[in-house]
Amino acid sequence: MYQFKLDKFEGPLDLLLKLIEEEELDISEVSLAKVTEQYLNYLEQVQDLPMGELADFLVVAAKLLLIKSKILLPTLELEEEEGDLEQQLKIYRIFLEASKVIQKTISRKKFAYFRENKRIRDMEPIFNPPKSITALNLKMLFQGVLGNIEPILKLPQEMIKKTVSIQEKINEIREIILKKSSLSFGALLSKAESKTEIIVTFLAILELVKNQSVQVLQKNIFDDICIEKSSQESIINN
Repeated sequence: MYQFKLDKFEGPLDLLLKLIEEEELDISEVSLAKVTEQYLNYLEQVQDLPMGELADFLVVAAKLLLIKSKILLPTLELEEEEGDLEQQLKIYRIFLEASKVIQKTISRKKFAYFRENKRIRDMEPIFNPPKSITALNLKMLFQGVLGNIEPILKLPQEMIKKTVSIQEKINEIREIILKKSSLSFGALLSKAESKTEIIVTFLAILELVKNQSVQVLQKNIFDDICIEKSSQESIINN
């Protein structure tokens, strides 16, 4: 904030206004021409001056000019516009003081305050309906609310189907091959309970063939595929 330097005062303009309003400084001893001249010089030196600061100066300067006019012309009656100006200046003073409090709060970085040694007593909820409402009214309202609620639909029961993993199917085929040495592909698929299990079985056989754990044989086209234990598997197990 700009600091004014006058013959009997040095400081910000709002402090000058406060001293004059509290009659600690005589307005007749203050040269408003010097105040205006200093501020105009300040405006020439400063670039990008905030509009708020310029507005503050105009408001305070207008108040000082009004006070000095009353002193120099005591018989001058206030017109409606001047009365409005005084009211606006009073409001400005309130907001100015409030802004200082807010700025001080922000600088302390303390945005929350708590009550000290004041506890709200535990109170039980009390139902105080209007006297015009009767038990019948409440019943009808309650029935209306229930009528707007969609009924709960009972979902059809379904059995949770067990999902077989590829590794589980590989282990199952290994156990069968160890016992029987060979296995019919068609017989293996006939035990599947779902299309998913058929796919898993097929993938498990492909994995076993890839690892050379089993070998598949088919004598003729469209004949059943025979799954046999691979000789390489016996070497690995040994």
